Amino acid sequence: MPDLATTHTEWPSIGVAPSTKALLDDFFEILDENTADAGQKLADRIFTPDGTFITSSSKFTGVDEITSSRERAWDVVKERMHKLVKVYTSTDDGSDLLAIGDASIVLHKNNIRIDGNLIARIVFKDVGTDNVRIKYFQVWGDSGPMMKALQDAA
Repeated sequence: MPDLATTHTEWPSIGVAPSTKALLDDFFEILDENTADAGQKLADRIFTPDGTFITSSSKFTGVDEITSSRERAWDVVKERMHKLVKVYTSTDDGSDLLAIGDASIVLHKNNIRIDGNLIARIVFKDVGTDNVRIKYFQVWGDSGPMMKALQDAA
């Protein structure tokens, strides 16, 4: 079994609930698998009904937009993998996290592999329960390596 997104993550000394960690693993597994129902899984299992999902290129809010959020995610990308390296919390209950991670993608064109870093803010609702969901997710990443690879592949 491959490592999960949080297998080697360094967590804050203030506890982050196991259900929150499991949700993050599920979230990144959905993002990293090219399946037709990925957006529906995000809307049903990961985000609150009024949740916000902000990627490097788009913003999706609510069930309908999050459901359609993955429709073009694999147009250029052949493989995708996220790993969280270190997580910080700004709340005692671990409901507002800042995560530093690594992302790797392989492009369809010429199988070019691009490795980069990411920072994400993740706000959760109902932490510490089996119903924990992401209320807000925003990711930042350096798009320079991707732009260079796309130009080189053209």
